[in-house]
Amino acid sequence: MNENNDIQLGLDQDAETVAERMPETLTVEDVERVRELLRRFMESQHLSQGKVGKLLGVSNTMIGAFLRGHYKGRVPKLMNKIINLVNSLERKARQTEGKEFVETVVARRIYTLITQTDAFSTDEEGRISAIIGDSGHGKSMCLREYANANLNSIYILLDPAMKTRGMFVEIANRLRTYISGSLSAVTREIIDVLRRRHAILMLDEASWFSVHELDLLRQIIVMAGRCPLILAGNGNLLKTIMQDSTKRGYESLDQFRSRMLQILNLDDASGDRGGGLYSPDEVRKLYQYGGIKLTGDAVDYLQRICRTPGSGRLRTCNLIIGAIHTSGVVQRQGYIDRRAIERAIRQLGLFVEGWLPLVVDREETEQKIAAVG
Repeated sequence: MNENNDIQLGLDQDAETVAERMPETLTVEDVERVRELLRRFMESQHLSQGKVGKLLGVSNTMIGAFLRGHYKGRVPKLMNKIINLVNSLERKARQTEGKEFVETVVARRIYTLITQTDAFSTDEEGRISAIIGDSGHGKSMCLREYANANLNSIYILLDPAMKTRGMFVEIANRLRTYISGSLSAVTREIIDVLRRRHAILMLDEASWFSVHELDLLRQIIVMAGRCPLILAGNGNLLKTIMQDSTKRGYESLDQFRSRMLQILNLDDASGDRGGGLYSPDEVRKLYQYGGIKLTGDAVDYLQRICRTPGSGRLRTCNLIIGAIHTSGVVQRQGYIDRRAIERAIRQLGLFVEGWLPLVVDREETEQKIAAVG
């Protein structure tokens, strides 16, 4: 295989790898084979008929009828959808194979922030903390993981297109209090529920909040609901929080900031002056899987990406390493070095190349290979 194009060729071959193909002409045996394929797939992925129906854009009833052999509609069309879904999710499963959640410095700092915000909240009012960072730090993954492990916590990924009422309706829904009506009616219900239970509210993608939204959250969630509040967003959220409260209309920021416990600024901590967030050991835990090891210069290069603002950080590293794992060259040699990372960046056309000038050390790779261990 041509090393200069190995990663793209690997991706092409992965795209051609399918669990099942749609037969050109249908027989009874073909239909039964796809029916059994769907049964096994639902069992292995722990999917209900309703979930499969949503993924396919069809009704739960249609899936049930197909599985029982009673479906009288356009069988080839439904089979094609099923086969495409299975192949798509099989490809995603290959990309995530061997990857598990790794408790990094970022995760530990976020967990500490959440637990301390909860601990410093009182029976009279909650406390507020904020997690600031651009895309790729892993904020959302850490918050979701915390919510999965702590059932009293409520994680909501906000939609920037939401209006204020829509945000509070979503909070109400996640509290399992399904109420319609005015913003006032929704927030009264939220307050009533929060006062009767112990909860931690975590709002992700909060960068779009204005001073008005922050003030409503302070009054409704933190003061009236007595609930700890965690906000996560990029630098825009921090700018809003830190605005001059003497400006007209911004007076409530003093009240908001007085309830804050901590601001965790991942952007500052990730840079060289902040010491960086990902040690060599953590980079290896994150990206050394599937029997493929990382050389020392590969680890250093991934750390550089994680330290570079606007680079996509961990998200870009995930993409690069996932693509490299499809390379036949890398699979045969058993390790990923800096050259492999550079090839991936070039072959995928990633914008990060402009952020990280590729100054390449072209010495022979004996030291790199020895560093694998």
